[in-house]
Amino acid sequence: MKKMKILTTTILVILGLCAAFFLLDNTSYSNWDIENNSPNKTEISWTKFTWTNQTLSGKYYEKTAMLIPCKIEGIENNLTFQFDLGSGYTGIYENTYSSLYSVNPELKTKIKRLKGKTQFWNKNKYFENLKLQFGNYTATNKVAYVFKDYGSKIKDINIEDTIHLGTIGADIFRNKVLIIDYPNKQFAICEKTPENYKENLIDMELDKNGKVILPMKIHSKNYKIMFDNGSSLFPLITSAKNISNFSNSPDIDTIQISSWGKTHGVTGKIIKDTFQLAGQNYANVKVYANHSGLGIAKNTDGMVGNALFWDNTIIIDFKNKKFGIK
Repeated sequence: MKKMKILTTTILVILGLCAAFFLLDNTSYSNWDIENNSPNKTEISWTKFTWTNQTLSGKYYEKTAMLIPCKIEGIENNLTFQFDLGSGYTGIYENTYSSLYSVNPELKTKIKRLKGKTQFWNKNKYFENLKLQFGNYTATNKVAYVFKDYGSKIKDINIEDTIHLGTIGADIFRNKVLIIDYPNKQFAICEKTPENYKENLIDMELDKNGKVILPMKIHSKNYKIMFDNGSSLFPLITSAKNISNFSNSPDIDTIQISSWGKTHGVTGKIIKDTFQLAGQNYANVKVYANHSGLGIAKNTDGMVGNALFWDNTIIIDFKNKKFGIK
């Protein structure tokens, strides 16, 4: 048997697919229906995710991105989608998807164009009646987003290949409760918060694209920090001009990353002081300065990635705007 190949597009470590660049209509792309196909609907239905690892600046890093194994009708290959709440929208990478036409020409009929005048940056393309299956869940949308000209084109596709085809963003969890269990590499989607996850929930905000905004307090000042699990590698990251609000310690780390086809450096330093994020106290945490000027959402002061929560389970109640760390 051939060894399985994983065919992926570039994983954007810092930006994910930041929805700050997307001007979309909430009445179309975000209308997802989630069905739990678990035999026992009274219990939490867990679905596994996997980590990717990368070498950056000659150094090997683990847990640089979260991938969700998926299936789509009409595609025989196993698929992965990046788990990225920093993207306001769930969708298909056009370049990668078009590579599958050679295997199944009927797939081309699923890509449509919206009619009328719109302001969508992707020239009005959408995926018609997308049914996305992961774990015990089926997510369906009549008008699913297409990331135009994004993703890797693939040659010589084999049935053994696992193909990285898209992103699962914040819109798919609208009015749901999302639980991410990092130690066990699993997540669940619930209609309401289970009883044993209700303790120590704090108020959070959602921006207009449904992205999670958490409260942070340091040096007696309050800040708004976006939670972006697509920015997996960094505990905290902010703009170069804001880094002094968090730490004046010397730089101890530099990583060259690629975002939107451009390579630039981010520099890290330690926050020695105790700060509070989402109701929890932290100290001696590394914060990175993004010198490119990209990736920090408007009206926020920075982003928190997965690294701060690797030993925890987090609860995100999108309906009631609550967040918890367990």
